[in-house]
Amino acid sequence: MRGSYTGYSPDQTPTLSRPNINGTVDGRIDVTSRTRIDLTSRLVVSSDNPGSPNLQAGLAKLPLNATFGGSAGIGHRFNRFELSVKGGAERTVYQNSELTDGTTASNEDRNFDQFSGTLRGGYELLPGVMPYVEGIIDTRKHDLETDYSGYQRDSRGVTGKVGTTFRLSHALTGEIAIGYTERKYQDPRLQNLSGVIGDASLIWTASALTTVKLTGSSTVGESTQPGVSGVLYRNVGFQVDHAFRRWLIGTLKAGFGDNDYIGDQRNDKIYSLGAGLTYKFDREFWLTGSFQQNWLRSNQPGNNYAESIFLLTLRVQR
Repeated sequence: MRGSYTGYSPDQTPTLSRPNINGTVDGRIDVTSRTRIDLTSRLVVSSDNPGSPNLQAGLAKLPLNATFGGSAGIGHRFNRFELSVKGGAERTVYQNSELTDGTTASNEDRNFDQFSGTLRGGYELLPGVMPYVEGIIDTRKHDLETDYSGYQRDSRGVTGKVGTTFRLSHALTGEIAIGYTERKYQDPRLQNLSGVIGDASLIWTASALTTVKLTGSSTVGESTQPGVSGVLYRNVGFQVDHAFRRWLIGTLKAGFGDNDYIGDQRNDKIYSLGAGLTYKFDREFWLTGSFQQNWLRSNQPGNNYAESIFLLTLRVQR
């Protein structure tokens, strides 16, 4: 469970103060030495980013949204070949928007349920290296048949990926994949959303003192804009941690994001650079100071911004 709260001056309109929560619970039941049951649940509480075209005009504060749900699956290993299947269900709900004139605006048309099924097959090519092929189908069903602009936003998606997992002693662990996704919408006026996607979660232990992390994600977001089918989010991050001492860790990181609005000409690119220093008082209490600079560059005028973030964090772990 990770959580944070960002606070801004209460005199700012709209106020950008908002919480952020990301929690997961994973479990595995080993039925036999070759068969397992995988269980996952998650909760995410967040808000649209300031400047998002999905936000109404005249907001007093950013409305929150929550996504919660889980999945259950079964996997079986046939010697070197492994096959797994799982089903998932999630619900996303949005808070009503509070406006500066004292009224509220409903976001009920943004609430939806998502159901998915995943089939994955992998073959252990080498000890610790398992290439795989994965197929995902999902459907999104909104609470309202049409949104407030008159569009039917229920949709179905198909995603295919090829990738591999790594477990090469302690030097390289993780997973990397590339694939293609396509989503078709019930409303014929909405263009199909499709594109190349990629995912990564790799950790390379370069030495006893240095660790390199590579992360990547691709998601399909909903839109409230007339004629815009959705948003294809692609993000990649790179981070290097180096231990100057056992109790003093330095961090450098960089990131890039591409937000493609399908059905519109808008495309946003997000760049970030950051550095931090962590002091470990002991195994339970860590103090971190960090700085991060973010830039958003949009091909639509009036949306560019730059932000500087300074953080002082106390971490408690048991």
